[in-house]
Amino acid sequence: MIAKIDVDIPTCIGCGTCWVVCPDAFREVEVGEEYKAATTGRLAPEKVLREVAEGCPSLSISLIDDAGAVLCPTEAQREELRKRLQW
Repeated sequence: MIAKIDVDIPTCIGCGTCWVVCPDAFREVEVGEEYKAATTGRLAPEKVLREVAEGCPSLSISLIDDAGAVLCPTEAQREELRKRLQW
């Protein structure tokens, strides 16, 4: 069960998908001259949160359970992103 959402603002590319799809849990914030994702402090249905986190192109959204374990993205998802980003 998801207990917390964390957004890694430095890696967020500001595509906006999260705050458009799930405005209950995400909002846009201005960071310098860019817009980035931030949490609202509220949760949304788990299915929606998983879809948003898995669809984040930079995997900047982490879904965390009550014990502090990261449910999403998985280490396999992070490794796949690292491979795709290597030139």
